[in-house]
Amino acid sequence: MTPASAPAEAPAPPDLLGTHAPSRAALRCTALAVVAAALALTVAGTLPALGLAGAAGAVVAALLLRGRSAVLDQVLGAVGALASAVALPGLVADAGVPAVSPVLALALAVRQFAVARSVRAVRAVLGLSVLVTVAAAGTAPSNALVGPVALVWGAVLAGLACAVPHRAVDGRVLRRAAGALAVATTVALVLFLLVPASSSGGGALRGLGRGGPGAGEAPVRSAEAYAGGTLDLSARGELPATELLRVPADSPSSWRSGVLDVYDGRTWASSGNPVRWVSGAAGYEAAPEEGASGPERVDDVVPLAPYPAVVSAGSPVGVRTSSRVFDGGSGLVLQDASSPYRVLSRAVPSVEETTDGEAGRPAGLPEDQPKDVARWTQLPGSVPQRVRDLGVRLADGRDPVTAARAVSAHLRSVARYSLQAPVPADGEDAVDAFLFEDRIGFCEQFASAEVVLLRSAGFPARLVTGFAGGEPSGGGRVFRSADAHAWVEVWVPGSGWVSSDPTAGATLVAGGSGARGWWQRLWAQVQRLVERVLADAGARALVAVVLVALLVVGVVVVRRRSRRRSVPVVAGPAVRRGDPAVAALLLALERFDAAVPEPWRRGPAEGLSDWRARVGPALGAEAGAEVAGALAVVERACFARALPPRAELEGARRALESASSVLLARERRATAGQAGSGG
Repeated sequence: MTPASAPAEAPAPPDLLGTHAPSRAALRCTALAVVAAALALTVAGTLPALGLAGAAGAVVAALLLRGRSAVLDQVLGAVGALASAVALPGLVADAGVPAVSPVLALALAVRQFAVARSVRAVRAVLGLSVLVTVAAAGTAPSNALVGPVALVWGAVLAGLACAVPHRAVDGRVLRRAAGALAVATTVALVLFLLVPASSSGGGALRGLGRGGPGAGEAPVRSAEAYAGGTLDLSARGELPATELLRVPADSPSSWRSGVLDVYDGRTWASSGNPVRWVSGAAGYEAAPEEGASGPERVDDVVPLAPYPAVVSAGSPVGVRTSSRVFDGGSGLVLQDASSPYRVLSRAVPSVEETTDGEAGRPAGLPEDQPKDVARWTQLPGSVPQRVRDLGVRLADGRDPVTAARAVSAHLRSVARYSLQAPVPADGEDAVDAFLFEDRIGFCEQFASAEVVLLRSAGFPARLVTGFAGGEPSGGGRVFRSADAHAWVEVWVPGSGWVSSDPTAGATLVAGGSGARGWWQRLWAQVQRLVERVLADAGARALVAVVLVALLVVGVVVVRRRSRRRSVPVVAGPAVRRGDPAVAALLLALERFDAAVPEPWRRGPAEGLSDWRARVGPALGAEAGAEVAGALAVVERACFARALPPRAELEGARRALESASSVLLARERRATAGQAGSGG
């Protein structure tokens, strides 16, 4: 260092975040965070599987081929960004322009990861991953996001811990990062379990294009709505996995709880129970409903949780129970919602097993039209003409069975299934929005659209609520809240009411075919287990206590093991070669040797004195003098009879680390210049 040049030519402090190359561990954590963020978008229905595969492939390729060619890194980044954004046109059409921002952020994260060369760039990519995940959770909240969010959470924390300049990623750093991650995750889970659950939910895609602020807050969807006399098509949200009813294992798939006939453009309601009940000596009896001509069956129903509506495997004609029952408008309701009962019903055929009405009708079977045909063909004036025209066009003058099949096929071809469907705007007809704007919905939207389209063509039709599917359990079949369902019944001359389920076979929004793999079933079981715990306050508290106990035990075990391995720290001046200050100086020397260009690196048998005299030209006069002084301190620390003072050791370490930063910055600029000239 020359005295004349020192005041004016003092070098700027090295930009450690901008010049230091990230460690392999930090890069791996960052790659995991980006892929997990892409998975979150796919789970939310914003990124198709093709986009997820493209983003993940580009990230993995960039990780494996890193450093081979700057041009190759640029190409991989561009390909990954384009693959991530492949679904943008469809997303704009489905959810509006604001919905593309998370996908664009993901494309930027993929591109930046491929070209990241510094700790700062890696940290920026980690931040983008968090941004994408938060956007996914905000636009489509779902229990299925728990996995991707946890992955991003862990990867970002570990990546930040490993992306520190001048700190090697050794076992000690990794253990500290893992410990901090475990403590933070446990505390977050405990707080989540102890804080009462919010009653709000659903409303996914609200605020993204349609269903935005003008639509207001969507009511929360519940299984109880399927037992009442009103069904609001604005309700959104997933239903819990609470077990409600056990029915015979060999009973029909669909069980009816209510019939709705009045549609006002937004909700369905009942103008009266189509079944007339009377109390008799054997229980509650009803004359067979008009058009109920199927064989009669008897089933025992056991409530597993309070559920007031009486369900039946067809059109009900009798109920045997110790509880009082009353007419709920759309169906029969138990006064004691936990009381088991026996229900007699007549089977309702489906359009798949019914011949069309052109084959003739034997005598004594249902008439061509129900008696109160106006009730079953009612449509409000709010239904747009394009909906009515579509119904007429799909029916094409054919019989009701063929028309119902044509309407179901049309709905499955143009609409996709999602519980997070957009909420219709205020004053907008819900069926019109589903058919011509959103084309995303669940059973309520599919069934409502079919009823309105069939009525538009002049066919009597009605909306039926209840349960479908269920799972074998305890020698029977169990319906959970999540099994609540809505479907259609259309009047067929000669057969009466015939069921049709347009939701069956609908394509999922995420692009899936509906076929479930083993991992999907496993994940569904995990979700149900989590939902059971979250639905029980006692179970939430118990899990929180167990987590705290495990955390305390883990902390105690780790501290005991650390004490056994720890070396007593000597206060005061460094007096032996194993002092931490000497170890840090030798580590800085090793990094400096790695950062020096090849011609000036230390030879295998070269002494410190010879290297000190030779390495100066690599850094210039001023920096070379500082490095030479630092190397002299290293030589004394290694071979002198007495160690240098601790402050001198620290000063030498800082000088070597600063010189390393300068050399790495030069290499980075040179690499960028080559890439620019090559492109």
